Amino acid sequence: MKLGLSSLFILPFIMLLAVAGCGGQEDPLREGEVTRVMMQEADVMEVEVTRIVVQEGESMQMVITATPAPSSSNSNGGSSAKVQPSPLAQQRIVVHTAQIALVVDDVAHSIDRISGVASGLGGWVVNSDRSSRHSGTIAIRVPAQLLDEAFRQLESLALSVESRAITSDDVTDEFVDSQSRLASMRATEQRLLSFLDIAEDVEDALLIQEELSSLQLRIEELEGRLSFLSQTAAYSLIEVSLNLASETIEVDAGEDVSVRVGQPARFRASFTAPQDIEDFSFTWDFGDGATARDFGSILRPDGRRITATVNHVYGDDRDSPYIVTVELTGTGPGGIAEGSDSLEVSVSHVPTIEVFAGQDQTAEEGSRVDYSASFTRPSELWDYEYLWDFGDGSPTVTGKPEEGATRIEVAHAYSDYRPEPYTAVLTVSAMSDAGQVSGSDAFNVRVTESRGYLIGSWDVGETTKSAVRAFTALLKVLTSIVIWLAIFSPVVLVVGIIGYFINRSARRWSGSPSIYRRQGNDPPVT
Repeated sequence: MKLGLSSLFILPFIMLLAVAGCGGQEDPLREGEVTRVMMQEADVMEVEVTRIVVQEGESMQMVITATPAPSSSNSNGGSSAKVQPSPLAQQRIVVHTAQIALVVDDVAHSIDRISGVASGLGGWVVNSDRSSRHSGTIAIRVPAQLLDEAFRQLESLALSVESRAITSDDVTDEFVDSQSRLASMRATEQRLLSFLDIAEDVEDALLIQEELSSLQLRIEELEGRLSFLSQTAAYSLIEVSLNLASETIEVDAGEDVSVRVGQPARFRASFTAPQDIEDFSFTWDFGDGATARDFGSILRPDGRRITATVNHVYGDDRDSPYIVTVELTGTGPGGIAEGSDSLEVSVSHVPTIEVFAGQDQTAEEGSRVDYSASFTRPSELWDYEYLWDFGDGSPTVTGKPEEGATRIEVAHAYSDYRPEPYTAVLTVSAMSDAGQVSGSDAFNVRVTESRGYLIGSWDVGETTKSAVRAFTALLKVLTSIVIWLAIFSPVVLVVGIIGYFINRSARRWSGSPSIYRRQGNDPPVT
């Protein structure tokens, strides 16, 4: 298809106007710079554009000269066009997105005021969330050229600014490419419309209409994308997060601590809770890179609360003293409350005291037994003390070993026998730069029953016990006999009397004739 001379002038001019409509290039072209633009259709022509920049701020002159482009024939008799890409002056299209975190005294009221800021600057509210009393969010769009003014007004509404950030996304390439594609699609659309007008049958018309519908859909999508890029570049998005200003909690982390390497250090903080603050969490920073986080507290009778005790072991003393910090946060119907405090922990390498109290022993009840123990005595320690606990409830034995002494001797008597052994414990303590150091050791003492006094091989005590047991047994038997006699004596007496009369009667009847016979007289006749 051949283009007339007017069309050849108009097409490159329209393209130049479209590009010029995007704005000037950041770095203007030098005076006399020549740009060659190639337009490719069925026939190709070469357009030479001369852009002359006189001075910054003055008008720009543009001269367009169109000449037919040279063609080259191939073996098939066709022609090809030589295209040379060249960047034209462009205005950068940048999309700005900002985030800012503010501390305010009233979240809901601040959201309303931020909405007013957006409206006052010609923008609008994208979304907002005020469901929490302690925090909230709102997103607004404002004209890009008023972004700094928006920041100034937002910061004036806050008690303090926690953070502020801006991210930029350059979409110039996408925007220009989309414009070029849109222009090409528009031209194709016009071509298809012209083909639709001259279609000779229904089948051709349907095919053209189908292609035209698909093309128009892509045109609408591309127009929507261009509209979105234009709007997002023209109106910057600001995402605002709001946090309620917190009350202050007076926290006491405790006194400074001195420990040795490997010894657990215990930490516990106390504080007074503000009104309507119910839930508490706290974080300990031990100063050596380790932290501990926990929840909850206990109310003491004096009205103050104390946190749970946390333990920490320091592995070395290279950075001693360590600064330990506790940060406490409370929430509740009254809002948010925060507080912190710190203490100093001195860590040192302290030698240990090794104690050997002795081996397990056996002792007789009531017998006095001597016990001898030993311990190490590092020169870095001083003010040694010892404590014996014999485990039988008797008073502990304390004292101080003599200067330079490493042995402790003591005597003790266990007064009571029991089947289980007693446990005797010896504790030796001393003072160091990190506080008191102690070591301990224990052994068992089995107590047997006392065997009394011995005379030769005769155990007087055992003999006496045996005699007492025998006498007790005899007394028990005699007592039993007496009891039995007391119970059955009436029966024996009755039986004895009856026996006596029976025996007497028998003797009387059986003995009378014999008497008369011994006297030689006959019994009397009655």
